[in-house]
Amino acid sequence: MTEPGSAEPALPGGTAIFAAVVTVVPCLFGVLLVGLAPDQVGSGTDSTPTHLCRDVPEGARVEAQQGQSMPPRVRCRTTEGREFSGGAPPRLNPTLAVTFAATVALAADAFVQADRRAAART
Repeated sequence: MTEPGSAEPALPGGTAIFAAVVTVVPCLFGVLLVGLAPDQVGSGTDSTPTHLCRDVPEGARVEAQQGQSMPPRVRCRTTEGREFSGGAPPRLNPTLAVTFAATVALAADAFVQADRRAAART
């Protein structure tokens, strides 16, 4: 919403706030996905190891798994001691990186615009 006779928006950081919300949504999705993964182990047919730790080398067996929230993924450890990551959908982490960068850039722009408006008023 703008003031009468003014071309500037009432909320200059509105786009940055929207970008922050767009960043938080996939982040929460990834954390939820990874957080629920260990709980699925042992709860039904074909549930051990969790589906996120299924891509093991031939002959290896997963003995432990641990969820990690940032970046969202599950760390899987085999009986031989090897570790690998499984988990989040392949496009989730790049999406988080791009939306986070956009949020930072838009927030910086909002601060610059606010400084320019304050300087123009004086």
